[in-house]
Amino acid sequence: MDEINRNRLEEFRQLREEVRHSEEYLIVGIDIAKDRHYAFFGTPTGKILLKRIVISNDYEGFRKLLDQAEALRVQHGLKKVIYGMEPTANYHKTPGRVFDQVREGGGVGLWGDGGEKPGVIGWAVG
Repeated sequence: MDEINRNRLEEFRQLREEVRHSEEYLIVGIDIAKDRHYAFFGTPTGKILLKRIVISNDYEGFRKLLDQAEALRVQHGLKKVIYGMEPTANYHKTPGRVFDQVREGGGVGLWGDGGEKPGVIGWAVG
């Protein structure tokens, strides 16, 4: 594992510890597909805030996702939002570019489970 991936893995581990059982985070899990993506909104403590939203694989779709996340964050008094998805073929690249363009802070990273194969892409947006 090279230095960049070691740093990413360490960032992921730190973020994971910070998020676990926190009452400050909104977690958005995205199921990536070719044309449409499905997202789930919840908290680290297991509370489901919105079970499913379907978005298109373009800027407008991700703007819809970000707007929904912000509305739920404010509605439930949460301080931070974290987005996560698994890399799927090349379909995760469009969301990655969109999030990188519109993120308001935090880190963008490709993290794995400690092995050589990447596992989860995550964006922490404050």
